[in-house]
Amino acid sequence: MKHIALILTLASSPAMAEITPMDVLESWRTVYAGSGEAISYGSLQAGPDGKSVLLTDVSAVAIISGSTSTSHFGWVRMQPNPDGEVLITFSPDGETVDVTRFSDGTETTTTMRFDFSALALVATGFPSDVRYSYSAPQVTFIEESGNAGSGSRMEITITDLSGEETAITNVTESGPRVADFGEYRFGQVEIKTESTSFIGQPSVTKIAAVDVIITYRWEFPLTDIPLSPVAMADLPQQSNLMMQIQAGKVSGAISDASALGSNVISFGQKSGSLEMQFAQNQFRFELASQGSTLGVDASAPERPSFDLALADLRATLTMPFRKTPNATPFSAALSLSGLALDEASWAKADPENSMGRPAADISVAVSGLMRLRSGMFTGASLDSEDAPFFIPDLTLDTLRIAAGGAVIEGQGDMRFDPRRNDPDTDLPLAKGALDFSIIGALGFLDRFGRLTDVDPMAVLSAKGGLGMFASPTDAPDNFTSRIEFLSGGGIVVNGKTVR
Repeated sequence: MKHIALILTLASSPAMAEITPMDVLESWRTVYAGSGEAISYGSLQAGPDGKSVLLTDVSAVAIISGSTSTSHFGWVRMQPNPDGEVLITFSPDGETVDVTRFSDGTETTTTMRFDFSALALVATGFPSDVRYSYSAPQVTFIEESGNAGSGSRMEITITDLSGEETAITNVTESGPRVADFGEYRFGQVEIKTESTSFIGQPSVTKIAAVDVIITYRWEFPLTDIPLSPVAMADLPQQSNLMMQIQAGKVSGAISDASALGSNVISFGQKSGSLEMQFAQNQFRFELASQGSTLGVDASAPERPSFDLALADLRATLTMPFRKTPNATPFSAALSLSGLALDEASWAKADPENSMGRPAADISVAVSGLMRLRSGMFTGASLDSEDAPFFIPDLTLDTLRIAAGGAVIEGQGDMRFDPRRNDPDTDLPLAKGALDFSIIGALGFLDRFGRLTDVDPMAVLSAKGGLGMFASPTDAPDNFTSRIEFLSGGGIVVNGKTVR
C-alpha cells in the first residue's frame, strides 16, 4: 500500500478561492521537499487560454536509505475552470521504478506501472491551503521485479476509488510547518501476486478486500524546495507520520505446487485495522482483526490439512526507530482470543470428544529498554554479525495461555549483560527470575493422552517434567514454578540447580 499512497499523493497536495496551476505545482514541490524529493519536468506549455498548463516528462525522485524511487508521467495537464477550480489529468503511462542498493554492491529493481487517465482530480483553495478531491471507477497497478527465470509480478486493482486531501502551511511557535493529510476510500481492492523461481512451480497469492479506508497525516518543518533530490538516511527531524488502514471483509489464498504435491493456504477476516505512527524517535504499531480464519489444504497425505478460526486478534508495538546511544523504553503485546480448530480435524484427532473441542486464549505483554544499533530505515550491514538491537532490561508483564481447562500464567523481570555471553548459547548472560502458575495441567494431559496418535509415553514424560520443574500447591491440580537466572550463568528451578 506504500506505493499506492505515494503515487496518489503525486496526484495531489497545498489549496475556496481561485488558485492557478502554478499554485498547485508549487504545493506539490513543497510537500515533496519534506522528504527530500524533487519534482522536475521537461517542458511547461501554456494553453491557448493562457491559463491552462501542460507539463511534459514529469518526474518525482526520492532517495531514502540507499533506495531511489522515481515516479514518472509522460504529461500532466492542469485546466482552471470558471468556478476557481483546477482540473488535473494524467497521461496513461504512469510508472514508478524503485532501485535498492546493498552494501555488497548488489541491487534490486522493482517497476510499477499504472494508468491514472480515468482519475478525476480537482484542486481548490489558496496557494498555502490546497484541497483536493478525486475519484475513479477503477485503477490498476502492475509491479514487476526480477527476471523471467526468477522474480515476481503483482497486480493491484482498485475499484470505486474516492477521497480528499489537504496540503497546508501553518505558522507555529517553532516556525512554519507543512501538513499533508487525507483519506482514500476503496470499494474493493484485489491483489494477485505470482512469484517464480528457477526450481519449482510458481507461487500465486490472491487477496480481495472490501470497504478499505486509508487515512494519513504527514507533518514536517517547511524547508527549501530542492532542485535535485536530497538523499535522506531517515525521516526528517521534527516530522510526524501517521497512517491507518481499515478494511471490511478480507479473503485470500496462497497456492503452490512441488514434486511433493500442492498446497493452498487460505486466510481471511470479517474486519480489521492497522495503524502506524513515527513521531520524534518513537514508532507505534497497532493491529486488530476480528473474525479471522486460516486454512491449509495439502494434497500430500503426510501433510496436515486443517482450518483455524480466531475470534479476535490484537497486536501492539512501541519502540525507537532511530539509532540511539542509550537504551529507551519499548513495549509489545499480543492477544489471541477464541482460537479454535475446525470440527473435521477434531473428529480425526479426537473421535471420542475427550477434549471437548476447546478454544484457546493466548495473551503476552512485555516491556523494557531497547537500544538500536542501526536505525529502522538505515538497516544493518549485510556483513554485520550483530543483532540490529539489544534489550538490556526485559519485563514479562503478562503471560496467559488458557485451553481445555488448563491455564498457565507468568510474569517476571530479566536483565541481560551486553559484555558477557553465555558459553553454551553465545547469547548475552541473563539475570532475573520468572514466576509461573499452572492450573489444570494434569487433567489436560489426561484428556490429551486419549487423542488419536498421541504417544502415552510422551504424556508420562510431560507429567514427569511438571513434577520436576513445578511445585504443587494446596489446591488440586495447581502448581507454581520459579525459574531463576544467576549472574554467573547458573539456572535454578524451584530451588533446584539445573545448571
